Amino acid sequence: MKKVLYIALASLILMTTMNSCEEWLDVNTSPDQPTTVTCDVVLPALLFYSTQNVYDCAEYGIYIAQSLTTTGKASTSSYPYKNGWGGWLTANRHPQWRRCYIDVGVNSTYLIEDAEKKNARNYILIAKTLRLHSLLLTTDLFGDIPVRETFAYAESVEDRTGSPKYDHQSYVYQYIQSELEDLIELYEDPEWINCPTNGVIDEKQDRMFAGDLGKWRAFTKALYARVMLRQIPNQDLSKCQAVIDAVEAALGDPSWAEPIYKFDGGTAEQCCMWGPTQPKMNLGWAQARENLLTSAVPSEFMASILGFYPGAIPFGRTFELIDNGIAKDADKRKVAMYSLDPRADRMMEPRANGDKMKSLRSLKNNIGMDVIYGTDYKADYFPDLYCTTDRTNPYTKDDGYITFITEEELLFAKAEALYWMNRKGEAREFTLEAVRASFNRYGVYGTLDIVEEERLAIFEELRIPAAGFNIAHLMQQKYVAMYLQPEQWCDVRRYNYSSSMNGIQYDGVYVYDVEKVFDSSRGNVTSGNFTGKVVLARPFNIYEPHWSTSKDLGTNFKYSANAWMNRVSADPETEEKYNRPELERLGIYQNPDWLRNRMIWQMPGNTTAITNYGEGEWMTSNPDVFKK
Repeated sequence: MKKVLYIALASLILMTTMNSCEEWLDVNTSPDQPTTVTCDVVLPALLFYSTQNVYDCAEYGIYIAQSLTTTGKASTSSYPYKNGWGGWLTANRHPQWRRCYIDVGVNSTYLIEDAEKKNARNYILIAKTLRLHSLLLTTDLFGDIPVRETFAYAESVEDRTGSPKYDHQSYVYQYIQSELEDLIELYEDPEWINCPTNGVIDEKQDRMFAGDLGKWRAFTKALYARVMLRQIPNQDLSKCQAVIDAVEAALGDPSWAEPIYKFDGGTAEQCCMWGPTQPKMNLGWAQARENLLTSAVPSEFMASILGFYPGAIPFGRTFELIDNGIAKDADKRKVAMYSLDPRADRMMEPRANGDKMKSLRSLKNNIGMDVIYGTDYKADYFPDLYCTTDRTNPYTKDDGYITFITEEELLFAKAEALYWMNRKGEAREFTLEAVRASFNRYGVYGTLDIVEEERLAIFEELRIPAAGFNIAHLMQQKYVAMYLQPEQWCDVRRYNYSSSMNGIQYDGVYVYDVEKVFDSSRGNVTSGNFTGKVVLARPFNIYEPHWSTSKDLGTNFKYSANAWMNRVSADPETEEKYNRPELERLGIYQNPDWLRNRMIWQMPGNTTAITNYGEGEWMTSNPDVFKK
């Protein structure tokens, strides 16, 4: 990593986006030495960069977790994560690396230094929360990363080096956990939160909480819950109660408010990164990535969980209307529905094909539109992922928002911990609560007529059943709720892509085998037993040189347990140029197999959650650890 000692300026673009200070940072007379850095001026940029990092991580994750795909079938691309997992070793750079070490890391370092001079402790608290948030996103994406010797995170000036050694991921998580524990104590300390020299922070500096330290405290507790969740289900099920305690501490905090960064819309620089303007926040460098939702398509896997119908089918059971206790004639109304899950046509807008049939359509990952639908098919027959007409997706509007952690995520974390404590009835109740929170986000409630209420009842009956509720029901619903969130890919990896393709089971079930809910022979959707399933499998047209090799062992070698994307390689732009010996020491340099290496929280430890390990050897120096 190159040692870079400068503030990553947001310039006029960010000044417009933030609507904050009339004056931005002073123009630097030297690229290495800023002339003036004040915490009140840096904070808006720091928060914006943190927001951008959430987007960057989620934008990678939605394709690697196979929530979205594209109409083409290329195995390599300048966007290597969206096709056949190809092109990683030729990627120019990964924006998340710069976000962590320059945009957030360096900016927060200078902010804290200025705040310490002024004893403005409120700025220090906020900056440290954002630093830990950034580190967590970064290690979740890359695995082993430098911490102790970097300019941004080294404990002392003497520890800073231009070619820092990488810290093992176990240390990184321990560091984040310990720092969060200490930080939460400071948020509870009156001498810090009521310090008379604290600066005045308004909504122009802090678009999320306007300087409200109670809300920042609750967000910090929520981050702690996310860190604790990394220890289940694979590492240590004895940590389940700690997960529950952390969630309750966050949601039970009297100041809890979802950490949402709201955009105003207008010029491209004022628009949400997920919006139809597709802003590309270069901010002085050329590797930022705009969203590709104009060309993206829901995957068959995502569609199967949502329960896409093969057209706008009539929906509804026969039921009687009751008027003053007297049964009326049976109501035969049938309402056109596009999916079992009422969120689906609020997350994305159905569109018509050449036959004018409006529907929600999907594709298998990277199979190619022409393979399924023929060469005359058009990309705009697939759903409008921006919901341009109805504007019902809160994320995909120009004046939408980025949320750092959702209430649903925390509720699902509690449900998951309860499940592994064998309190499955309670786990189902919190799963329902989390799903209903997700419904609220998409405006499902308040618009339901009696037929839609019937659909909702059938949805719960089939997707969150009272009888036979299992970990697959829970995690599949979280998969939907984490749409456009970085946590979606983390969850899929925590459960090791469990499906009948790789043979990995948790609690005796394949987590990502999805039962179908539509029976074409009936022409409708009702309760009952349905045949067929959709299974999470690697993308079609996989990049053969990296992903179909002798290391892909097992009867179905290309689906074996070690044949999945588990991490992103370290940033080529800085690391290969300035820290190559460290990459070679770890085996990262130009090594596609590094991408297969599992995160520490994917490895079995003190747990009985994994009941079947699947085919082949997992990528580890000690394969015996995976033997039952």
